[in-house]
Amino acid sequence: MNRLWDLNLGVPELEALGAELGSDVPFCVRGGTALATGRGERLESLDSPPQCWVVLAKPPINVSTADVYGRFRVSEVGTHPSVPDMLAALREGSFDRMCGALGNVLEKVTLSHYPEVRQIKEVMTRLGADGVLMSGSGPTVFGLVSKESKLARIYNGLRGFCKEVYVVRMLT
Repeated sequence: MNRLWDLNLGVPELEALGAELGSDVPFCVRGGTALATGRGERLESLDSPPQCWVVLAKPPINVSTADVYGRFRVSEVGTHPSVPDMLAALREGSFDRMCGALGNVLEKVTLSHYPEVRQIKEVMTRLGADGVLMSGSGPTVFGLVSKESKLARIYNGLRGFCKEVYVVRMLT
């Protein structure tokens, strides 16, 4: 719309306007890899992740974000994902360290109430994805894969019970 209407707004202005529409919009406006803080509207650009493939699988269910957050208890979180570890992995371009730094404190809630999400995560891991995590509050699960030769097995194994499976190559 910026181009269509010749508004000539810069990225910072578009991000600020986007934040009024939703917390994820500024990230989509900026693109690339970024650390999001606040509600997601404050962004710090980061180094691109190492080259790899991402397998995304979404079961045919809907997960209520409000319900997940309503059941979430900070006091029950044993370990929090380490932002410094992930930032170091990106700086170093270390795929293994990036996989080791994955974490999502909402998984415990969603996986306990939606067995389909748990099943996708378990299958993706069993089929050889190097790092597997639920995205946000779910239900989509992603797997990071270092070797292209693993993709067909993971994709076909998931498609046996999940129609929405996608494979993309991470751009650097």
